[in-house]
Amino acid sequence: MNEPVNLSGNSVSRVWRDGPWIYKRQPKYLADNEFYALAHPALLDYVPGDLERIDKEIIRMEFIKNEPVTDVILFMSHYWPVLEDFEAAGLRHGDLTEYSVLVQNNSPVIIDWAESRTWDDPRPDKRRRGDAYWLKKTMRKLCTTG
Repeated sequence: MNEPVNLSGNSVSRVWRDGPWIYKRQPKYLADNEFYALAHPALLDYVPGDLERIDKEIIRMEFIKNEPVTDVILFMSHYWPVLEDFEAAGLRHGDLTEYSVLVQNNSPVIIDWAESRTWDDPRPDKRRRGDAYWLKKTMRKLCTTG
């Protein structure tokens, strides 16, 4: 496996595509967070499938082709179920921008869980105002782009 061009845009993690897979190399504590969230049973409806831990710093998951929203009502109907799944998992994402919410079959697919927190974690999220605010803002934006 060769590590092609970094797709992440930052120096902490490296993201690359190799065939049907997206690989992500990051410090172990971030890989732990991400793997825990992506593998959590409560979140399986809204995260990429086929997840594998390659080593302590690398995870891989299926490549998700981001699609435009074609049915706004169907897409927006996922808003509350996504938040309910976050609550069932006991996790806050903390960074639900358009870079972390992909669209597949008019359903959101949430990626980039490296900086997620448990509900009782006192550390602040990367983006203030919480997941409910950012998810709604991002989903609305995705309905008007593409």
